[in-house]
Amino acid sequence: MSSGNPRRNPSTVLRDTLSTQTLDQMIGWLKDGTFKPGGKLPSQNELVEQFGVSRTGIREALQMMSVLNLIEIKPGLGCFVRRVSPEYIIHADVLAILLEKEAILEVIETRKIVEGGTAQVATERATPEDFWYMEDVLTKIDRAIQRDEPVANIAPEFHYAVAKATHNCVLAKLVRSFTHLMAKAGELLESSVDDLAAFKKNELTSHQALYRIIREGDPQKSRQAMIEHICYSENLIVDAFTAAEGVEVPTPVLAEI
Repeated sequence: MSSGNPRRNPSTVLRDTLSTQTLDQMIGWLKDGTFKPGGKLPSQNELVEQFGVSRTGIREALQMMSVLNLIEIKPGLGCFVRRVSPEYIIHADVLAILLEKEAILEVIETRKIVEGGTAQVATERATPEDFWYMEDVLTKIDRAIQRDEPVANIAPEFHYAVAKATHNCVLAKLVRSFTHLMAKAGELLESSVDDLAAFKKNELTSHQALYRIIREGDPQKSRQAMIEHICYSENLIVDAFTAAEGVEVPTPVLAEI
């Protein structure tokens, strides 16, 4: 997206995980009717206490909601819910992810460098317990599919399981730091693919294939398989971003808090 697009104001691009989680929960309030059109959101002090996020994080989340045209910020009075269609609120979820586009793509680039190495090292060091952990995650993905539930928040756990199998706590923590944006990217894919059932089935089979390759014991083969797995996801995510950028929404109005 071009820098001239008002949805891409740099001050509204949320890089902080807690701020993004706060935004997700507040959009959820609008979806479930907790706060109806015209209703006033809690004060910033109340939100800080409720979410356990810094005042800066709350301000960023509220500013994002204003940019998405979901609330109106009235200086000195507070934040009020705008009257918007349910379809627009759903699109707001997509746009919130779009505003993190650069962060997600940079994480993917980093993942190819880091996780290729973790797969290689995990192949050399994994214990039976490590493989059991990976198998548990695969089982969770399978069960979610059988229950027709999302898998976006489960699939990143397999990558963390591989990282833990390196027995290098720094690598494990680094991969863990990726999981939130990996899940967000997965949510975008699940909301945009034409055949959701096939997509989720592929999530299972592709991670099963990674597991089998790591168990085979060839470090270089594991490294290459992980990189190819991430590249495949990258192509899907880029296509999803391209499609999502075509969502038509009202022109957002920037507001000062």
